Amino acid sequence: MDSISLSPELKRRYEAQQEQLPFPVRGEYVPTSYGPVWVLEAGDPDAPPLIALHGLQTPAPFNLEFFAELTKSFRVICPDILGQAGRTPGMAPTPVGHAYAMWVDQLMNALKIESCPMVGLSFGGAVLLDLASYKPERIDRASLVVPAGFFRPIWRPLKKIIAPFISFKIHSDFAHFGRLMKPLMDENWLDLENYFYAVFEAGIPLALVPPGPFKCEDLCDFHSPVQLISCRDDIYFDADKLEKHANSALINLTETHVFDDLHIPTAENRQKIQKEVSRFLQQ
Repeated sequence: MDSISLSPELKRRYEAQQEQLPFPVRGEYVPTSYGPVWVLEAGDPDAPPLIALHGLQTPAPFNLEFFAELTKSFRVICPDILGQAGRTPGMAPTPVGHAYAMWVDQLMNALKIESCPMVGLSFGGAVLLDLASYKPERIDRASLVVPAGFFRPIWRPLKKIIAPFISFKIHSDFAHFGRLMKPLMDENWLDLENYFYAVFEAGIPLALVPPGPFKCEDLCDFHSPVQLISCRDDIYFDADKLEKHANSALINLTETHVFDDLHIPTAENRQKIQKEVSRFLQQ
């Protein structure tokens, strides 16, 4: 059973987000040795493929909205990551031993894709780096947007959310949940905030630990060009620290961009980010 089937409200919000996308999408279950993977595709079916890996509990319909610009040039393939609140059934893989990379590798085999450009958002960035460490030849170019995978933040998020988290656990209503989400997105994407709230209400476990951290010795065979996009007020990843770790770990970090925004940026900055990602991945 997939996660969204556990909650009628979560399923309704997932489907509503998919239906409001301003372009046609195609959805199917792709069989792999890990079990079926739900994949949404958008863009010209004959265009070059691109795999977009979503953030924590931010499944395919939201990921397609975040990277909508890519659908103009690519056949954008958005799988619901195993163990997240989407349509792919099954438990989250262990964050060690390249389990996530093997999952993506199996999906690419099933889709008959030898290699392609990829973009990883937040948690999806760590999944992308896991594949880069395991089978670097499968990634032609990579864009990492506020990515996990280089280091594991502890104190930075804790000091911002500990008080609103305690308050939310006491009251468990949407108003207090909004205060908890404020350092993450500051009400700039209410559909996603409502989806997160439905995830909490459904009691779906959070796969909080992504793959990594990855160092230079893990990524020494990964030579494809990489773009890094960070946000100055990111609740998780300090922009300067993120760039320092990425420069240390990646042989071919080609360009970096820093936005004055939160981990989940405003709609205006999401537009700017996707244009930068589209430009870079088309090169």
